[in-house]
Amino acid sequence: MPIGSGICLARIRPVDVFVNAIREWRFVVNCALFDLYGTTIDIQIDEDSPTLWRGLAAALGDSGRTVDAPDVRRRFQKLLEEEATHGREGFLMEPVFGRLLDSFGAGGDVGRIGKLFRELSLKEMRLRPYVEPLFGHLRRSGVKLGIVSNTEAVLSRFELDCYPIFKTVHTIVPSSDVGVRKPDPRIFRIALDQIGCTPATTVFIGNDWDADILGAKGAGLRAIYLNDRAAQGSAVVVVPGRSDIIEIAPTFDAINAALRLYGWCGRSSSG
Repeated sequence: MPIGSGICLARIRPVDVFVNAIREWRFVVNCALFDLYGTTIDIQIDEDSPTLWRGLAAALGDSGRTVDAPDVRRRFQKLLEEEATHGREGFLMEPVFGRLLDSFGAGGDVGRIGKLFRELSLKEMRLRPYVEPLFGHLRRSGVKLGIVSNTEAVLSRFELDCYPIFKTVHTIVPSSDVGVRKPDPRIFRIALDQIGCTPATTVFIGNDWDADILGAKGAGLRAIYLNDRAAQGSAVVVVPGRSDIIEIAPTFDAINAALRLYGWCGRSSSG
């Protein structure tokens, strides 16, 4: 959906025509739910890396038997194709890793292999710079925090463990753990049940229009759309025809301004 042609409240004084709308938008913010990838973490992976397959071969052969890296890759791809024929997208990797271990008679921990797979395929990863100050300000103001992500937990546990900030959130809901994916409203409701909040007092912040924003709206939440193509700064844009959705650039100041427009009373500076 083309975004960016709405009303810029950071640049236009909200007189007359905007006053009632602003009053309508404001509500108590008790909970902020965030998407993971492209919202809090940026990640690039390379599953063609020879280092990945050599490392997996070493792990699968750690009982003393020799395991060939090309053989590991062939078996992995075959198992992935088989699971994909009768499984669902986003719910494949745990059974694939389990079957891969069994095929080599290795046994062991599926979670350990999943984390190793992610670590060895990783090219680049970074925590977005606004995450730590924003989470800190929200927590100190009494707002509960959660992560709701379309991800396979057996892989994403690696990056979640890399950043201590994720240990401070109240709940993390990977889709593979609960059997549903965004935009299904059930995944948002699961997070709210775990965190003890209601849709009426919750804002969802994400970068995917269909999965994050329309999904959150379908569950009754307010939404903040992070658009990497938006002009950098603190401008807040109300999506045309959707006064309950705000579009912003992914910066601390813009997220702060959008939350304050929705009624959050927090600090207005990242310093």
